[in-house]
Amino acid sequence: MYYAAAIMSFLIVAMMLMSELTVSHSQQQLLNHTQGKYKVIKTKNSEQFVFPSSSSNSDRKHPFVYTFDVPKVTNWILTIQNNMSYNEIQNAKTIVKLQEPTQSDKFIEIAMFGDASKKFWVAINTRESGYIRVYEQDNDGWSRDEPVIVAHGNNQGLTITNGKRIIIDRLSINDFTLASIAVYGKEDPDSAVNTYKGDISFSVIYGSPADSPLYYFPLAMIVGIGGLVAGLLVFKKKKTSSEEQTQHQ
Repeated sequence: MYYAAAIMSFLIVAMMLMSELTVSHSQQQLLNHTQGKYKVIKTKNSEQFVFPSSSSNSDRKHPFVYTFDVPKVTNWILTIQNNMSYNEIQNAKTIVKLQEPTQSDKFIEIAMFGDASKKFWVAINTRESGYIRVYEQDNDGWSRDEPVIVAHGNNQGLTITNGKRIIIDRLSINDFTLASIAVYGKEDPDSAVNTYKGDISFSVIYGSPADSPLYYFPLAMIVGIGGLVAGLLVFKKKKTSSEEQTQHQ
C-alpha cells in the first residue's frame, strides 16, 4: 500500500509539473538568449543554462559564473548533467560550486573527475565549521548517463544524488540560498587543459510551499522528479525550436 501510494503521489506531482511546463507563452517568461557565454531558458518556476566545455578549463580564480537574477531561497532542486569529454591526464576534473549571496561564506562544492576513476566528492563550507568534505568516492563516483541532483527543502535540509543513488540525505546546513553557480577545473592558469568538447547543463526548479504542492512531498521523491523535470525542459526547448523553424518556413 505504501509503495502504491508513493507511486501515485509521484505521478500526480509529475503531471502537475508537466502542466506547468506546457502553459502558453503568454503565461510564462521564456528567454532564448545568450547571457555572457551561455544560453539561458527561463520559465515561471525554473531556469536552465548550459556551460561549454571551456568552463572546466577556467581556473579557480576566474571561473565561469551564472548569477541568478533573484536568489533561490530554501526550496529548490538543481539537476546537473555533465557531458564533458576529458583529456587523458591525471586529475582532469570539473568543479561545480553552488554559492550563497556574496556576503555569505557558505557554499556547496561538487567535484567530478574525468579519468577512468570517475572520482567524486561533495564538500560544504560554512563560517562555523570551515571546509569539510561530507562525501567522497575514489572510484566510479558518478556517471555521464544519469544527472547529479542537488535539492534543498524547507525543514528537510540538503539531499544529493550522484546519478546512481542518494549519497547525502536531509543534511541540515541551516538553510541555503542559491545565488550563483561557478564552474572551473584548473587550480591555476598554467595547469593542463581538462576538457576538449561537450558541455555541462544545469536545470533548477524552485518555489515556496504556498505556491506549489511540490514541496509537501518527501524530498527523496522530489529528487526523483528532478530528473524528470530536466528531461521535460530539454523536450520543451527542442519543441519550441522546431515550432519556430516551422513558422519561419
